[in-house]
Amino acid sequence: MIAYVKGKLVLKNPGHVVIELMGIGYVVRISTQTFSVLPPEGTELKLYTHHHFAEAEQSLFGFTNTGEKSLFESLLTVKGIGPRLALIILSGMNSDELTDTIIRQDVLELSKISGIGKKTAERMVLELKDKLSGIPEAQNGPVRPSLNGLAQTETVSALESLGYRRTDAERAVLKAVKTAETELKDVTSLLKATLKVLN
Repeated sequence: MIAYVKGKLVLKNPGHVVIELMGIGYVVRISTQTFSVLPPEGTELKLYTHHHFAEAEQSLFGFTNTGEKSLFESLLTVKGIGPRLALIILSGMNSDELTDTIIRQDVLELSKISGIGKKTAERMVLELKDKLSGIPEAQNGPVRPSLNGLAQTETVSALESLGYRRTDAERAVLKAVKTAETELKDVTSLLKATLKVLN
């Protein structure tokens, strides 16, 4: 089992990277969210990997943080989702948004991801909502301040009255809470932080 690969990034594209380690080039499949944070070619890169074994081949799937890897492996436990589809899912929605969408049981939003039908979305919710709700957010950064659900709901409603779509408002609120550098004490402070995200 290969837990991670660390070496020179010699090639990158939205579907995979090639990492050279001790004269060997490893092909590692990645999501578009991993691709978006990769350093320039020629620099050192470390990717946490899932080593997948199939009858005809072995494949490495890479992630810049353990959170995305953990979510990827959780997706693999859902009937009908293999590693390639799991990577497509992670490319269609970032890890935090995907986790939140599953916990909220938003089948409609999940169905919008390319390759995911209503039945697959329903299985994702049924099989993962309880697992994911008990897992801390898996990012390699500090825990950010949060607000209670009522404050977030009121902020979403305020944004809707300003003309924003509900789904956009919900995502922006979550992002504002997770990226806040100081404590958000009330709806007013959350609304201001969310408007900065949207703008």
